[in-house]
Amino acid sequence: MSEFTLKTADGRAFLTITEVAEGPFFVNELFRRKFGSDGPDIPRHFIAFYKDTAGALHVAGFSHMMRFNRVYLSGGSCSDGNTLKRMSDEELAIVKAHGGIWAMILRHCWTRLDGECDAYFGHCGDPRAREVALATGFEVTHTPVHIVRWHKPLSVERKTELLDSVIAIGLF
Repeated sequence: MSEFTLKTADGRAFLTITEVAEGPFFVNELFRRKFGSDGPDIPRHFIAFYKDTAGALHVAGFSHMMRFNRVYLSGGSCSDGNTLKRMSDEELAIVKAHGGIWAMILRHCWTRLDGECDAYFGHCGDPRAREVALATGFEVTHTPVHIVRWHKPLSVERKTELLDSVIAIGLF
């Protein structure tokens, strides 16, 4: 199993993170609760699935990565507290030891997408989400809401060009 599948001490896999083609099919209910609308229907959709002891799957978290020029825009990220409440104390402790649902989804995205882009940008106003984002490698920018993850060497000029282009599109 991949590093993005978690197991309990007895070896039972209970959480995995994967990319899916039809994100809204899986996350619309969660997205409506969190954001008041359906989830984005354009690629790319990364979902953490929780498998309970009866074998039923539940969405534990979601993050959307939208391609924009040579960067990915990270948005729509959320976790489902109802799914987290289904987890045992052991499962919750394992998730916490890995930084939480969103942190794990982001690390999965980095593994999958680093070779396809120059950077990742987020639009983040929530203090707790910002804390998680910074812990996974995002950095603050000169705006109060934009964050960026530079994962490869780029000139200052190129970084400025990319940041300015992302700011110009507005909310994402």
